[in-house]
Amino acid sequence: WRAYDERLDREVALKLLDPSQIDASALHEWLHEARAVSRLTHPNIVPVFDADEGDGRPFLVFELVDGRTLSAARREQGAFGARQAVTLMLEVLDALAAAHAQGIVHRDLKPSNVLLGIDGRARVMDFGIAARTEHGGDGRIVGTPGYMSPEAARGEAPAPSMDVFAAGMMLGELLAGRPLLVESDPWRAVERVQHEDFALPASVQADDTLRAIVARAVARDAAQRYDGA
Repeated sequence: WRAYDERLDREVALKLLDPSQIDASALHEWLHEARAVSRLTHPNIVPVFDADEGDGRPFLVFELVDGRTLSAARREQGAFGARQAVTLMLEVLDALAAAHAQGIVHRDLKPSNVLLGIDGRARVMDFGIAARTEHGGDGRIVGTPGYMSPEAARGEAPAPSMDVFAAGMMLGELLAGRPLLVESDPWRAVERVQHEDFALPASVQADDTLRAIVARAVARDAAQRYDGA
């Protein structure tokens, strides 16, 4: 929601969580993670101003960014040129590197979670399901099919390599003008990512170096990917 912060006299973005969808222990964990994310300061990350409960309703307060999502830009523009796609993704990777340095994994990186401000700067948002790497996993499948890594699809513990995979899928999508994994059934997408290899289609205008970067980033085996963002 677009909201108004009376105390600080500014408009903000407000995200509400349905309390019926989360139990008390999970809510405590969610608020703890959100407060950890609020300490991230980076020009390519939409800052979290507050994380709390009001009238029994958990909420997050973000900076309100004027602009559109990367998914909207891709739908309107189609395929991005190589220089444009790489320049934009470098900003996304800088944001991920800053989060990973603090032990925080996004876990739901996708074009709709990247805002393009009117200044042209890319800003990663919605660290709402982010997790700290030292906490391990609980077996839950977290993320969005089509960008979720094979190990995330198996419910493994959060790791930076999951965000590297998602970033590779995003770069491939920008270059191709469409997602690398097109699947209407989300459970089928979760299954496919564990058994299929993805790469830029042959029709995409990209040199061998860029193709290799995408292929390495989206390798099914996390050990074959880049060591970090």
